[in-house]
Amino acid sequence: MKDKILGKYKKHFGNPQIYVKSPGRANIIGEHTDYNHGLVFPFAIEQSIGMFIGKNDIGKLRLIALDIEEEYIIDISNLTFATDGWTRYFINSLVALSYDQSTGIDIVFGGNLPQGGGVSSSSALTCGFLAGVNQLFEYNHSLDDLVNLASQAENGIGLNGGIMDQTAILKGEKGKALMIDFADFSVKKYQVPSEEYKFYLFNSGQKHNLVDTEYNKRRATCDAAVVQVARHRNNVKTLRDMMLSDVSQYLTDERSRKRCTHVIEENNRVIAAAQLMESGNVDGLGELLLASHHSLSNNYEVSTPEVDYLVDRSQKIDNILGSRIMGGGFGGCTINFVKGELADSDVEKLWKDYNSKTGLNLELYEVKANDGVVTERL
Repeated sequence: MKDKILGKYKKHFGNPQIYVKSPGRANIIGEHTDYNHGLVFPFAIEQSIGMFIGKNDIGKLRLIALDIEEEYIIDISNLTFATDGWTRYFINSLVALSYDQSTGIDIVFGGNLPQGGGVSSSSALTCGFLAGVNQLFEYNHSLDDLVNLASQAENGIGLNGGIMDQTAILKGEKGKALMIDFADFSVKKYQVPSEEYKFYLFNSGQKHNLVDTEYNKRRATCDAAVVQVARHRNNVKTLRDMMLSDVSQYLTDERSRKRCTHVIEENNRVIAAAQLMESGNVDGLGELLLASHHSLSNNYEVSTPEVDYLVDRSQKIDNILGSRIMGGGFGGCTINFVKGELADSDVEKLWKDYNSKTGLNLELYEVKANDGVVTERL
């Protein structure tokens, strides 16, 4: 893939100056907790986007998406936050950088990340481009700076998300999962389970666009609940400060109770998952994933009937220890914790049953913890 991207770049623009490899991310557990100052447990994956970048002297942003064979030329003067199309991730990155140079930028990119599958292909694009521009123009932004810039760029499209994806993609390490604490933004790294255990993503084929879902409403509900509880408990500043007793005592709206219950219990599941991984006794991780899914489906209400069926059907395969919806929700992938190898016959039967039930085509990917964004000056 790298050679193909390079060939396309040379054909259109000449010799590039920077190569970037920007991975997607998987999240073991800890969903919709990041923007509530909670805990998450993601890792960068091997599947990635490759990107060649260089300067041009015509003052244009020239973009080529190799996989979908689309090309755009954009004037870089007076850029403002864009809301439509994949080009917005590049435009909004430059806006977040307050890019004011007359020098244009050429980019050709491609990769093997499933689009709209919940592995954060949008953050991979954004983080990769920002890291590449950072090196191209020697801005010397730190990784933390790039995380915040990427968040600004993505929030510019109307998604009021957290910074889990950007942190995992920029700070990932091979063989490690990152427990990120969004109370203080600290990162603790844990060795992922041995080769006996594997993580698989099952792409439901149900593509989602989080801006077009109720994702932002979930965050608004949680924020409002914190305000309500804080009227009774002065030391409550975020949902991280709340306990289940606060939910039952101070929240009268059932929807708010369910949302907050999920977040509080999900934080506890992240802690439990880290303890299991540290001890090496990881079989119990599957039960935590299943509990997470049931809460995401019933309390946070970000699953779909199709994904619920996929999780339930997956549990009929003996060595799948647990499954849950992954990412913002409303479609996308499930993450599955597997002991040993998945038998071809089990996968084929799962594919057929899922297709018969939903009319959708299932895709499977094994994912391994890998390094975060890597840039190379050519």
